[in-house]
Amino acid sequence: MNIYDILRKKRKGQKLNEKEIDFMVKNYYNSNIPDYQMAAFLTSVVINGMDEEEIFYFTKSIVETGVIMNFDDVDGIKIDKHSTGGVGDSVSLIVIPILACLGYKVPKLSGRALGHTGGTIDKLESIPNFRTDLQIDLMKEALRRVGAFICQPLNLAPADKKIYALRDVTANVDSIPLIASSIMSKKIASNADVIILDVKVGNGAFMNDYNEAVELSKTMLNIAKNFNKIASTIITDMNEPLNTHIGNYLEVIAAIDFLKGNYSNYPKLKEVCFTVIKAAKYILENIDTIKEKGRIEEINLNFSDENIKKIIDSGEALGKFKQIVEFQRGDTSVIDDPYKYFNPSVEYSFYSKGEGFISFDTYLIGLASGELGLSRKTLEDKIDNNAGIIMYKRAGDYVKEGEIIMKLFAKDNRSLENSLKILENAISFKKEKFETKAIYSVFI
Repeated sequence: MNIYDILRKKRKGQKLNEKEIDFMVKNYYNSNIPDYQMAAFLTSVVINGMDEEEIFYFTKSIVETGVIMNFDDVDGIKIDKHSTGGVGDSVSLIVIPILACLGYKVPKLSGRALGHTGGTIDKLESIPNFRTDLQIDLMKEALRRVGAFICQPLNLAPADKKIYALRDVTANVDSIPLIASSIMSKKIASNADVIILDVKVGNGAFMNDYNEAVELSKTMLNIAKNFNKIASTIITDMNEPLNTHIGNYLEVIAAIDFLKGNYSNYPKLKEVCFTVIKAAKYILENIDTIKEKGRIEEINLNFSDENIKKIIDSGEALGKFKQIVEFQRGDTSVIDDPYKYFNPSVEYSFYSKGEGFISFDTYLIGLASGELGLSRKTLEDKIDNNAGIIMYKRAGDYVKEGEIIMKLFAKDNRSLENSLKILENAISFKKEKFETKAIYSVFI
């Protein structure tokens, strides 16, 4: 097969067949195609796009470069949940134990922090001794005994990591076919029966435009359909941090508080978490109809919150979270005493310098939290799990000059100073009151 012909064909906007796409992906992964030729291919995709069939072939080839999980010998419906990333996104910590309480099996393979967004693995590793390096036999044991696990992925879709690194340095990140295939290759390799995708949109998300978020959602749903998987996308707001608590251990503290029944303290987080659970419930109750229709639909989830609240208020969900921590060797004493390991080096109260209805640049808040000690600038840097932010105001609140907006927790004074420089531009005030939403759309 001639790579020159493939590059020329895609540059002209012509459709590639399965063999041509497979040739590009696997030969690049095996270092038989140099970076400059793969970069030319990716640039042509960014400019000319891919149709549904090409995206399926591209995703399939990436999946085939690594391990494909198999939990068929574990009884029950397996549900996977993924977020495209945001600030204060603690949803997985909360919904996974609740879904397990509902009888679903939740094999959750999660990642670390990426850019300005937090990573579920980093958050869980802030619990002393929590193991995130489970092998397949322990994953299956966790599903049978506990109903869920949260750990690092094995060698899933490794070609995606190599392709993404090249996209990043050649300005080929902003492409819906490439974004969708990157996300879905790992979800398909995880091989759950049902996939719930939380697509963030707003100034703290990788997607800023709602219409683009819808396009990405539908592209991922078509990929799932072509792999005979059932999926749902929930488009959620990221124009402010989702949680009041931002930071690895701070988000564990908030998740425990939520699961202890104090969910009304986290209204936006509550709405997103409950919607994820309702989407799973809707799919499981309508699975045959969804398969029969075989088309994407926007739906309304008219379920009551009462069943979810009952699982939380009874202590069952918190008990399940404790079982997950215990199985993965974490220190379960944090359940009863969440602040036990919270010992920040530097604390700082951030007060308002203006007045009006407050608005946030969530991307900058994410960067500022990273500066406090949550991000690495070199491989040798250590993350400070005590670093983070507690927000006392939500977008749209009326704030007077001198009122406290947030409290910062830094690893040292220099980190605090760097964070404050960013935060100066992260807050603005509007004269007119405005409302914020948590959920925009749900697609099946």
